[in-house]
Amino acid sequence: MPFIDKLKSGIPTLSFELFPPKNINGWATLYTTMAEISKLTPDYISVTYGAGGSTRSKTVDLVARIQDELGIETMAHLTCVGHSRDELRDILQTLAKAGIRNVLALRGDPPKGDSSFKPHPDGFAHASDLIGFIKGGFGLQIGCAFYPEKHMEAASIESDIAFLKLKQDQGAQFTISQLFFDNANFYRFRDKCHAAGITMPFVAGIMPVLNLNQLTRFKELSGCLIPESMVAFLSDGKPEDVARRGVDFATEQCQDLLKNGIAGIHLYSLNQSPSSARITENLRGLGHFPVTVEAPKPSKSAKP
Repeated sequence: MPFIDKLKSGIPTLSFELFPPKNINGWATLYTTMAEISKLTPDYISVTYGAGGSTRSKTVDLVARIQDELGIETMAHLTCVGHSRDELRDILQTLAKAGIRNVLALRGDPPKGDSSFKPHPDGFAHASDLIGFIKGGFGLQIGCAFYPEKHMEAASIESDIAFLKLKQDQGAQFTISQLFFDNANFYRFRDKCHAAGITMPFVAGIMPVLNLNQLTRFKELSGCLIPESMVAFLSDGKPEDVARRGVDFATEQCQDLLKNGIAGIHLYSLNQSPSSARITENLRGLGHFPVTVEAPKPSKSAKP
């Protein structure tokens, strides 16, 4: 069943996020990760779009390869940054021709070296504008993003929710959260969204912590709150135990979310499979996400 149908039917989905590497060694790691993730039979895999559209062609190629060779449904990220409407139209048509049916529409971060977002003169300033453009005639399923603890540039939670509602009104069919570690904040945001008339499925974006140094970076990039209780839990042991404890924390976080009606779990894997695989195995052991009876089959055009 396509993942969008599962979301509409209230069946929780499991998905992973990958990104196009910047060097040859990174690609070798990614291919190993892809092979391991394929064994986990996720509902879909998403592929990010580098800052400023820096991985544009690699993103398109990678989502097509995953779907074609591994037989797993994919979703391409697409941002407004640096693109005219004609360029965006070309990308969307290329995705459609490759059989990709899902897009995560984002405003995107400024290119490296720029402190603020500057829209292309013939492009879009907001993700909602891009969503409306995609909805206009490409036959694609459209997802969008949200920040459970408010986007760093938003004036308030209320204004952030208003923008999310606009994304839905423009054609977004589901929404995936930025990483977060406090479920109470997620539920609070979701409840306010429901009160504001936002009805599309909410998917939780979960980041397994691998080392304590990541936490500062996470906060800088997304503005997410870092609970003291989580830091204490991760720190209770040897440094080499952090990744294992990160898996335990994420597993408990996911289990609570699933018990409270979340539409899906989206694991930010950072192109590494061990932690994401352990979380998946833990959740299946707890009765979530039954293993697919028949694994996805690659298409006839799959390469060896």
